[in-house]
Amino acid sequence: MAIDEKPPEFAPRYSPKERRQRLLLHGVLCALMAGAVYWWVLPRFRVFSADAPCEAIFGVPASTVLVYAAFVGAPLAAAVLIVALTARWSIETIATRQYPPPGRKVYRRVKVKRGWQAVAFALIPAMFITYLCVLGAQGLVKAGQIARAMQDSAECHRGLDVERPAPRKQQQRNPSSTDNRRPSR
Repeated sequence: MAIDEKPPEFAPRYSPKERRQRLLLHGVLCALMAGAVYWWVLPRFRVFSADAPCEAIFGVPASTVLVYAAFVGAPLAAAVLIVALTARWSIETIATRQYPPPGRKVYRRVKVKRGWQAVAFALIPAMFITYLCVLGAQGLVKAGQIARAMQDSAECHRGLDVERPAPRKQQQRNPSSTDNRRPSR
C-alpha cells in the first residue's frame, strides 16, 4: 500500500439480531406468497385455462388474455417489481455518487464505491428493466400471432344450434389458371 492511500472504507452492516429479524420476515413473506400461489392461484388457473378458448372476459377470448398475460404482462410485471425494489437505492446512489448510499446498512462486508463505479452499480437494475420492457414489446407481436392461431383452431361445442365458423383458409394460387394472370397491355 502506498503512503497516500487510505484503507478501504466499508458500509455499515446489520447486527446479527437485525439480520435474523429481516431474514425471518422475508422468509415468512416468501412462504405466504408461495402458499397462496400453490394452493389458491394454480388450481384456479388450471380450471380457467382448460376452457379458455371458449370463455370470454369483457368480450375478449380468455385464451387471448392468457397469451398476452404470459408474453407481455409477465415481463412488465417483473420490470415494475424491480423498479419498486431498487429505485430508491439507485436514485440515492446516483445523487450521492456513493454505493451503498450513505446511512444504508448492508448484510455482508461491502466496500464503499464512489464516482463512476457507484453510478454503474446504480444503473444495473435499469439495464434489467430496459431488457424486460423490450422483451414485453417483442412479446406483444408474438402474442398477437399466437392468439390469432389459437382462435382459428379453437373448437367450442356449447350448444347444438350454434355453429362456429370454419377457420379462415388462404387461397392457393394456381399459376396455370387464366384468372391469376396479369392483364396484358
